[in-house]
Amino acid sequence: MSLVSRSVTTLVLAAAISAGVALLPVPPFGAHPAWPHGGGGGGGGGNGGGNGNGNGGGHGNSGGAALGAGSSVGSGTSASAASSVDLGHIGRSSGSKASKGSTASRGLKGSAASKSTKGSTASQLGALNAAHASPNALAHASPSSRVGKIAAYKDSVAALNTANTNLAAAQAAFAANPNATTQAALTAAQSAQATAQANTAQALATAANKSISTSSVVGVNNLLGVSLTAPTTSADLASQAAALQTKQ
Repeated sequence: MSLVSRSVTTLVLAAAISAGVALLPVPPFGAHPAWPHGGGGGGGGGNGGGNGNGNGGGHGNSGGAALGAGSSVGSGTSASAASSVDLGHIGRSSGSKASKGSTASRGLKGSAASKSTKGSTASQLGALNAAHASPNALAHASPSSRVGKIAAYKDSVAALNTANTNLAAAQAAFAANPNATTQAALTAAQSAQATAQANTAQALATAANKSISTSSVVGVNNLLGVSLTAPTTSADLASQAAALQTKQ
């Protein structure tokens, strides 16, 4: 066969093969396994060729199943989350109520303890509770009355504090310039302070009808609005007054 005949034959065969390939059915672009979104969508089912292809339908079903599973998981998650929130809310509410109840309980106990303390102090003071009297009543009370005796104690505390102040001044003067004069002044101040403290202890012993203790001295002083200055202490005055009570 000549070269021209072989060339013509080759061209004819190539054209025939190309025409055959062109006539073959081409699956729609979206139905290819490499594009799963197409299979799951409705576009593939709408194409006649895609609908005829069993694989396309299979992908559609698979997509539907996956969607169903997703919905199921979502529902489960929502239910779980709702349960967690409800339980947490209940827990917090219970804890809050318990805390409030505990706080209220502590408040009631504190109030009861305060009342108990006040009752105990009043019991210790006995007749010294008359120190509740008004300043006007204290000023005009009969010296022989309970209020008058407490008024005498109040005046004696004022005199004692003055004597304590004078003693402190005499001590400072003697320390700065020790001589016969400052020594004499210091001795006189010490004597005056001792006398004033003894008078105060006696006034307290006279006004009281119960055993005097440090707490009763503090209690009556608080009611009268007075306080002791150094070197006199509530404990010293209580001890001195209690000793005088035994002699009455």
